[in-house]
Amino acid sequence: MNGPNLKHQTFIRMKNSRTVVRHILCLFACLAAFARPVSAQEEIAMDIPNLKKIEAAIRDFDSDMYYPALMKRYAENDTTLTLDEFRHLYLGYSFQESYNPYRISPHIEKLMPLYTLHEHTEKECNDIIKYATRAIEDFPFDLRQINMLIYAYRQKGMNNTAAIWEYKLRSIVNAILSTGDGKSPQTAWYVIYPTHEYDVVNRQGFTGAKYNFVEPSFDYLEVEKNPLNVKGYYFNVSRILQEYDRKYKE
Repeated sequence: MNGPNLKHQTFIRMKNSRTVVRHILCLFACLAAFARPVSAQEEIAMDIPNLKKIEAAIRDFDSDMYYPALMKRYAENDTTLTLDEFRHLYLGYSFQESYNPYRISPHIEKLMPLYTLHEHTEKECNDIIKYATRAIEDFPFDLRQINMLIYAYRQKGMNNTAAIWEYKLRSIVNAILSTGDGKSPQTAWYVIYPTHEYDVVNRQGFTGAKYNFVEPSFDYLEVEKNPLNVKGYYFNVSRILQEYDRKYKE
């Protein structure tokens, strides 16, 4: 167990140090005025997920949570999807063959120069929409690209379309927040993609800083100094580790 976990830590730190951190800094510079914490009205009741039951439900053709049907509704911008359905969508994605928590869409490279700009022309907004949409097609729960879509659509005055993506973003984040409270390994938030740790912390109004792996399957993300004296949050990365073992284990 220690061997694969050590490799996982090295892999994640490499991603954070070379690509993810650079991405985070550029994105935060672009969206500093846009990111907002979850308000008290949006507080979500904690319901620690049973991953075995979720996997069984999304694979059951007769279940309301049958994954192809849920994903079809999500892709068609169905705004009647419930929190429980979003939990099955998000966590259930980690049981799909296309799931790869370490893959970075090549379209993100096209977006990187745009992330460094504080203002964008209409053409640049069109480019953001074009490449962010393609990146989301690669990974439908890419919170950063969804965030950029919202920004670009609002810049173009397409507020109804922006509102749909804001609904998706908020619902995905709420699905993650519903899995715990992040205060301990026992109540860690479940994530299926490493950078979602930083995204969720940012959405809470904090900035992620130092990262630590906690055996057997948790990440602890310290946050920068803040008025609330919050030190950091725990994340359950069991699905990420399992996929690492399945696809990368020697």
